[in-house]
Amino acid sequence: MTERVDDRWFGDWIGYSAAATLASVVLILANPISGYPRTIVSAGLVLALFPVYWYLARPSRAGIRGNTWRAWTYVGIATAVYFAAYGLNTWANIALFIVSPQFFLVLSAIPAAAAIVVINFGGVLVRWLVGDLDPGDVAGTLGLTVLIIAVSVYFSNRITAVTKESRERGLLIDRLREQQREIAELSEQQGAAAERERIAREMHDTLAQGFTSIVTLGHAVQGELESDPATARRHVELMTDTAQENLQESRRIIAALTPGRLAESTLEQALGRVAGRFEEEAGVPVAFRVTGTPRPAAPALEVVALRVFQEALANVRKHARAGAVDATLAYDAGSLALTVHDDGRGFDAGAPRDGYGIDGMEARVREAGGAFALTTAPGAGTRLRVVLPAEPIGEAP
Repeated sequence: MTERVDDRWFGDWIGYSAAATLASVVLILANPISGYPRTIVSAGLVLALFPVYWYLARPSRAGIRGNTWRAWTYVGIATAVYFAAYGLNTWANIALFIVSPQFFLVLSAIPAAAAIVVINFGGVLVRWLVGDLDPGDVAGTLGLTVLIIAVSVYFSNRITAVTKESRERGLLIDRLREQQREIAELSEQQGAAAERERIAREMHDTLAQGFTSIVTLGHAVQGELESDPATARRHVELMTDTAQENLQESRRIIAALTPGRLAESTLEQALGRVAGRFEEEAGVPVAFRVTGTPRPAAPALEVVALRVFQEALANVRKHARAGAVDATLAYDAGSLALTVHDDGRGFDAGAPRDGYGIDGMEARVREAGGAFALTTAPGAGTRLRVVLPAEPIGEAP
């Protein structure tokens, strides 16, 4: 069973193979100990291994430690090419830094170790056959070869093991991110469901019962207008009183859904108070300004803007270590835009996050039909911009 790799890791490994191949070719050409013709051919053979590996055994085709026919074909070709290049110029043994990790990438541990033993001892045999190995150097060469084999097996196996562990950690992080998003969505759905249930109870216990009374009285009045005008007038008065009570109850329910800061003030005033309190409590100056012509917007949209502003400043206080905050509330023809920019330490927007503040803000804005944009980088501060589709609903006070 093969183990697939992601594109980023595959690109890194191909980059290493290309760099190592180029370095080996340069070293061989820089040491023409067997003459330039043989050295050039030796370097060309080493260089030819890269396209062969790319086609036959790169991870995207053969998988990691897959023992496929492509992998075995590459191992055979690489071994033969290495022997030929080594026989032409002994500096070609530098190519072992390329093929040893490759063998461990495309074969499982035992076959890869066997292939490394063969290619190293085969190199000693090649030196002996071409007459480059003196009898007195055999023992030392064999000992050095055994050491090279041990080091190659150990480090090549560790490289692939660490690579596999890193890939598994990456997959685990992706799964954790997905679970965090699911948990955030479930929490938001449960909160919304609880709020809908509460509002439904309020409406049932007040508005629905009041409207039922009005309908009942209306039917009674229809039969009393001619036969008993006095009773009809009394019932009409009761209908009026009930309607007024329902109106008050509806206002109370709406007020319960609206933050206290917006109950008796405009959005820009509420945001200004939030900014002022933040500056007093956190000691971080906030430059808050309003552009465009202020006007009332839908209460739900103003609530979204207020909540986002509060959460943005809370994040600045908890994480940013900022020296100053710049905030702008902009009124355009058909939209309401809120921008919050701090000069703090910033963060990696793609890294896993512990809390749900940013995700919660984005979800709230998306549900309101708005656009959410977060720009940040380590050491570069954070800029949050929210645009809500706020059509005018009245004249500015």
